[in-house]
Amino acid sequence: MPPAKYFYFLLIVGYLMGLPIHSNCQTTKYNQFSNEIADIESIGKKWTLEFNIGQSYSSIPPNNQSMFGKASQFYIRGWAHYYASSRWKLSYYLALFGNVAIPDIEQAKNFEIRYAIQGIYYINKIGYTLNTRFRIEDRRIQNDAKTFEAYYRLRSQLKYTKPINGKIIRKGIYYGMASEELFFKTQAAITGKDFFDRNKLSIGGGYAISDNTQVELMYSNEILPRSSGNLLYNTYQINFAFSDLFKKLKDKSKSKETHSLDNN
Repeated sequence: MPPAKYFYFLLIVGYLMGLPIHSNCQTTKYNQFSNEIADIESIGKKWTLEFNIGQSYSSIPPNNQSMFGKASQFYIRGWAHYYASSRWKLSYYLALFGNVAIPDIEQAKNFEIRYAIQGIYYINKIGYTLNTRFRIEDRRIQNDAKTFEAYYRLRSQLKYTKPINGKIIRKGIYYGMASEELFFKTQAAITGKDFFDRNKLSIGGGYAISDNTQVELMYSNEILPRSSGNLLYNTYQINFAFSDLFKKLKDKSKSKETHSLDNN
């Protein structure tokens, strides 16, 4: 299926799967803010390691609609990426989430351990990039009894990235992004019996501060159809991404040491 048609297919499927429930249930809206810092370290021609740290805040309906109403989650995550070819990237991650207050699982002050395998297929064109992403997550969520419940989630995404004032993303380049993602999950007591988990539509843009540093601003609209009442997340996000940050700091430290020895 061509990428553009796949994008619309995801959008239509997500809408249709949520429509029967959405039309019969009340929707609770949440305004959220999140941020993430990421660093990718090269360890060879085909391998990279990635480290993420992030947190999020949420409104408290119906009285408090501020996106900073309450801290809802924090996480640390480590990735291993393998570039199988110019088009395929295979990945694995391990993450620890602190779920302070997550509306869709009615959770308070419990932890989650998450594993995932992921494949990304890149479609590079002159002036823009499309990629399709498939991810399987193994989520172990702590319940009120402090035991971990396991369930699996499948995510399928199509993402479009377009440099604005240049052909590739490098220092001084602005770029736009848009993505559509569908989530499906297995049953668990803490997450409910709904097979279709959510539909997530995101738009935003970024700026390359340098060849190795980008900042991105995103808006996401997530629809979570539930038999007990639908949820709608309006999320605003800021991300900072670095490449080989630790390596550059190490090289800078060595350069200062060498300069100091030369002056002695």
